Order: sequence, then C-alpha cells, then structure tokens
Amino acid sequence: MTSSLRNSLHRRNHKERSQLSHRAKFGILEKHKDYVKRAQDYHSKQDRITRLRQKAADRNKDEFYFGMNKERTVQGVHVKDRGNVSMPMDMVKLLKTQDEGYVRTMRANGIKKIERIKSQLTALANLIAPQDDNVEDDGEDALDETDLETLREAGVIPPETKRRPLPRHIIFAENETEAKQLSQQRSSNKVKTSEVDIEQAEVNLGWKTVESASSRRRRKNKTSAGASTDVVEDAEETRQLNVQNRKRLLKELAARLKRDTQLRYTQRELEMQRFLAGKGGRRKLRGVEEVGAENDDEDEDDMVDAVASKASKADEKTYKPRVYKWRIERKR
Repeated sequence: MTSSLRNSLHRRNHKERSQLSHRAKFGILEKHKDYVKRAQDYHSKQDRITRLRQKAADRNKDEFYFGMNKERTVQGVHVKDRGNVSMPMDMVKLLKTQDEGYVRTMRANGIKKIERIKSQLTALANLIAPQDDNVEDDGEDALDETDLETLREAGVIPPETKRRPLPRHIIFAENETEAKQLSQQRSSNKVKTSEVDIEQAEVNLGWKTVESASSRRRRKNKTSAGASTDVVEDAEETRQLNVQNRKRLLKELAARLKRDTQLRYTQRELEMQRFLAGKGGRRKLRGVEEVGAENDDEDEDDMVDAVASKASKADEKTYKPRVYKWRIERKR
C-alpha cells in the first residue's frame, strides 16, 4: 500500500478521557505524565528533608566556623541575608514624593465627590430644619443618630450644641392659696401651649420635596374638592423615592468621609516620613497616643505631625499623631 493511499484512509481519533461532571470542581483530569512530575517533585522534597534531618542529628554543637562571625540570629532562629541592596536615599525620597502626590490627587477627587453629594442632599430636602421634641416622626422618614452624625461631620447641618436651660420666672404670692392657684394656672398654660405647638409645627427631616405656594394651594384645592386616589398614590410614591434616594446618598457620603479621613492620615504619614528622611537633628517628643473621640490633626501649618499607619481604621479608633522637634538651624 502506498503512502498516498494510506494517508487517504480514515483514521480514528484517540481522545483522552475528560474530567467527570461531578468532579469538575477539582479542575482538569490529571494524566499519567502529570502524575509522574508530581511524584518526582514530592520524592525529591522528602529526600532533601531526610538528608537535612540526618545532618542535624550528626552535627557537633561545639564546632566553629569563621562564617559564624557575620551571621546573626533572632530569638534563636538563624536569619540569612538574601543580599538585597538598599535603594539610594534620593530614589526613596522621589518615590515618597510621588506617592504623596498620588494620595493628594485622590483626596482632591474625593472631596469634589463629597461636595457634589452635599449639594444633592441640600437640593433634595431641607436638612437644616430644627427638630422638635414634641413632634413624633415616622420611623421610615426620620433620620437616625448615625445619619445626623454623618451630616454634622460633612458640614451639611450645624454641630450639635447643648441647650441652655430656660430662665426661671419667680412669682411671689401673698399666701398658700394664691400660690396653688398660680401653679395650677401656669400648668394649664403649658398644656395649651404644647397642644398649639404640636398642631402648628411642621418639621421637615429630609424627605419632603420643595413646593411652591401655587402648587401647595392647588393640592389643597384638589384634596378639598375630592380628588382621585391616583394623586395621593403618586405623592406617596414620590415620597418613597425621595426617602430611598436620601438613604443612598447618606450611605455614600459616610463611606467617602471615611475614605477621606484615611487618605488624610496616609498623606500626613508620608509627609512625616519625608521629613524624617531629610537632614537635621531631631528628637521625639511624643509617640502615637490613642484618644477617645477627639481628633486634633487639622493644623495644616504643623507639617511635622503625622498619624501612624495603625490609625487607618478611622471609624473604630482615633490616634494623636507623633510629634518630633527639629534642631533650629541658622539659615544663610
């Protein structure tokens, strides 16, 4: 049979067995050549471990080599130098400067996004409206303490201040009967005033949309005239969308504020490392100190203060930065 005739005949394709479907999580089915390589590698490692154990068993503890003078141990464990050459200080300072510039750029972008979210929250609702303790808010629409703290941190609403007690008004009575009458009259006036305040108070905690006088008047006319239920449903749907949008914006604002704090800590740490790599004598005045809830690192002129790397968890704990004092040098 000639070669041309042999090549023209149909030949069977010999296919390798594939992995079973219920064993697909283990990857491709291992072939014999793969097993041979894995077995050789395993046995070579076992032989090396056996030889090392034999050498350790036959070692003389009193023997000495001159190479031991240059070796070192850490808590009884031999540390081998890999021969890594340290980078020049000029290159290190250049890399630190580039990292600091990147962090500064990312922080500037984050601040722009924070300002955009603040403008959206301000346009969405009147969040600066004061809260009245006598008015009960709905659980879905009311702002919880976490959201209020986020808004205070972002500067959307003013910080919480302690309320001063109202001045006392002392009234003198001639006798005990007149004193009882005055006290009863004063308590009745308080009850009437509180009822009037509850009826007239209108507190907006963030979900109400801004309405013009004409639209408000039109809505009242429709309601008084017996408008259809579709208008009420549309208003309720709009309110639900506003609440969901507000929750989403508040969540994103809290995350970006946390990220900005971490970037600020990182930037100050890079500044500190750059100053420490410079020239001049210095001494450490204070290390990293943990504080309760205060953070006094907003002084931009004090460039030598920075927070350590452990202060990256800004949401859990706050740390005071390290403080160094440089020796005063005369400028020529």
